[in-house]
Amino acid sequence: MNKILKLLVDDYTNKESSAEYKLILHRYCDAEKAFLDLLDDKQKAEYLKLGSVGGELSVLEQDEFAEYIFKNIVEASR
Repeated sequence: MNKILKLLVDDYTNKESSAEYKLILHRYCDAEKAFLDLLDDKQKAEYLKLGSVGGELSVLEQDEFAEYIFKNIVEASR
């Protein structure tokens, strides 16, 4: 990965979240907790595994999107 792209991804990862993001994250966590309260232990375990894989997918998707944007900006500036 290009060093500039890596710097951008690393910098974005460490930036402070917006107030809107924090509010929506809080609502999401409340809804997820309410949902988990409805599940038995086996269902909770499987749901948490699914959440973990979903998180990995989300990170990969963000990295690929950043790389796509970066490559197109570089090519457009040539």
